[in-house]
Amino acid sequence: MRSMYYSLVCLGLITSVLAPTPAAAQSARLKALVVDGQNNHDWKKTTPLIKATLEGCGRFTVSVATTPAKSEDMASFQPKFSDYDVVVSNYNGAPWSESTMTAFADYVRNGGGFVSVHAADNSFPQWADYNRMIGVGGWGGRNEKSGPYVRWRDGKFTRDTEPGRGGSHGKRHPFEVVVRDAKHPITAGLPSHWMQAEDELYAQLRGPAESMQVLATAMSSRESGGTGEHEPILMAIQFGKGRVFHTTLGHDVKAMSGVAFQVTLQRGAEWVATGSVTLPAVPAEELTKDTPAMRDPLKLVSTSVNFDSMPDTSASGWQSLFDGQQLKGWSQKNGTATYKVEEKCVVGRTSEGSPNSFLCTEKNYSDFELAFEVKVDDALNSGVQIRSRSTEEFNKGRVHGPQVEIETGGTAGYVYSEGTGRGWISKQQPKTEVFKKGQWNTYVIRASGARIQTWVNGQKIEDLVDEESFRTGFIGLQVHGIPKDKGPYEVRWREIKIREL
Repeated sequence: MRSMYYSLVCLGLITSVLAPTPAAAQSARLKALVVDGQNNHDWKKTTPLIKATLEGCGRFTVSVATTPAKSEDMASFQPKFSDYDVVVSNYNGAPWSESTMTAFADYVRNGGGFVSVHAADNSFPQWADYNRMIGVGGWGGRNEKSGPYVRWRDGKFTRDTEPGRGGSHGKRHPFEVVVRDAKHPITAGLPSHWMQAEDELYAQLRGPAESMQVLATAMSSRESGGTGEHEPILMAIQFGKGRVFHTTLGHDVKAMSGVAFQVTLQRGAEWVATGSVTLPAVPAEELTKDTPAMRDPLKLVSTSVNFDSMPDTSASGWQSLFDGQQLKGWSQKNGTATYKVEEKCVVGRTSEGSPNSFLCTEKNYSDFELAFEVKVDDALNSGVQIRSRSTEEFNKGRVHGPQVEIETGGTAGYVYSEGTGRGWISKQQPKTEVFKKGQWNTYVIRASGARIQTWVNGQKIEDLVDEESFRTGFIGLQVHGIPKDKGPYEVRWREIKIREL
């Protein structure tokens, strides 16, 4: 990415480094203000979706400020922007009062966060500071005098100063979004490309494009009535000390029901507010590349995380991974150990000379709390894989990833990197007597972002941050390999349940 960054600097698209500030504690809610009231789009339907999307990730509390209607006096619209960590504009209408425009520009210039959603970049064509904030905009009489087009051509961004209108789009359709900067905090946790739900693909936006970093583009195809160019879709801009996230996604309810719109809005809003993104990575299984992933923003539910206490396994939101009757949703990887259901337990039995065996969930999980009960023969080592993977490209399908240890020798609950060659992720392992030999033991595990916490029989064992391990993957029940002339041994699991965060 060094060469891309260098090209952007030379083009004047970035004039200074967007230096991040320390991330806020994940449990602290950021204050967001959504501005609406006038828009040639249906803001009365879309503002509730923006609010639900931000609140649904657990990072924001959201207020709404609605302007007077068109032709009414704007003097009464005077939000106290400084009360908020981020202002999100769902506004495209008449100019605000001079004092409100000055207050808003000062808010962003002095370090406030700003997110421009879709038609908000149509607003205020004559307001110089606003055009610098959004980088590029459309309509409202914008043309070559407003600034250049920004185009992705031949593997780099260029400033196109040819005469022409500012702002266009073809017919609404689903389209592929391609990440052009995979190292920026907003896009770092996302796949390299994905499909956005049916939306207006904005094209021919133009403006100052100062201190602007294009994070993702989309092809405005001629078949859809577009330009035949890769157009900027997601942008990060620095305005004074403030950060701005400009997304052209989000025309209507259908567009905002796309997972792509939701996760980029959440990540962009957190970045402008804090300079970093603590929200979990979004795997390709969730942000899909062939067809748009969809979900209702109004049904998003945030699960607040209290890292100071063990997860409450009696709370709502837990789902069973094993019904006590069958192994539906699980499949075996590696080894020849056997897995059967007996007495409402998953029973794993060793096989002489077999390598490690794993019974794995067919679904991948990202951030979650996991609980189960386990009983293991004293002579057998076992473990539970979390966020692990098995691919043909890596050692012909060898299961690899973090493993929470199950054994009687004093290391129960510590975390090992199975199959990767890294060894123990838990660097310090004070021996404990918490694991009960020959009895049922209760495990609780929390994986949130890079943080992994474990409890055994109610006692906290591990609390670490590991940036190297996967952020998404399956859960696997290990039966450790044994040499010939040993065993047989068994390990039993029951009451296996999970709560996704």
